[in-house]
Amino acid sequence: MDELFYNLFTQAPGTDSGTQVALFALSALLSCIAMVLLARRNDLGWWAQILAIFAGPLVIALQFEASLLAYAVPALLAAAFGLWRFSKFEISGKFGRKVIQRGFSVKSLLIGLLLVLVFTALRMGRMLTSGFIFTEGTSALWFSFAAEAALIVSLLGIACGYRWAWLASTASAIVYVALLFDTNPALALLGVTVFQALAGLYGWFAWRNLPTQASMEADATPGAKYPPSPYTA
Repeated sequence: MDELFYNLFTQAPGTDSGTQVALFALSALLSCIAMVLLARRNDLGWWAQILAIFAGPLVIALQFEASLLAYAVPALLAAAFGLWRFSKFEISGKFGRKVIQRGFSVKSLLIGLLLVLVFTALRMGRMLTSGFIFTEGTSALWFSFAAEAALIVSLLGIACGYRWAWLASTASAIVYVALLFDTNPALALLGVTVFQALAGLYGWFAWRNLPTQASMEADATPGAKYPPSPYTA
């Protein structure tokens, strides 16, 4: 089974690995749709991400490699957390949310990097416990698993209102695209990953004018009016 995952990046896919590529491509497509919806602060984006985990990692774990459940279940919980976290924002329209933007902090970056390490280890699964991932020629797997983990973690950041998380998602997609080009690109997976990178840039742009907690508190300050009232001069 370790060889099947290795084949995704180093060899022309066979029957089983070809099925996995198709499932990963479907999962990536659903994640791309989720990111576009989340860029519009739409709750449906989290449902799309939940479907992405079901369609890809969860199905692959149930059909091919049970150890992948160690990654699929936390990824599913991460999407569920995003849905719950968005519910804390005021509703806007039918499915939209008035997301409050949070500023960049070193603490959030360190937590994000730690979560990337955790999700990367979970994604390796049996390849980590068996030592296969430490054998020669598996560097592409290291980077690909880290890129997949970074996407999940960036979605957690988006759930909490961090605009910079959109750039993290774009960077992870670019790394994945570079890996696919450097090995044996599966066009379906390559195409949707490119769209993921574009969706990350779109989210970064779409969130540029979101209010911050500081700006909302300033607007709520008693006596703060704009324009100034002529009756209080």
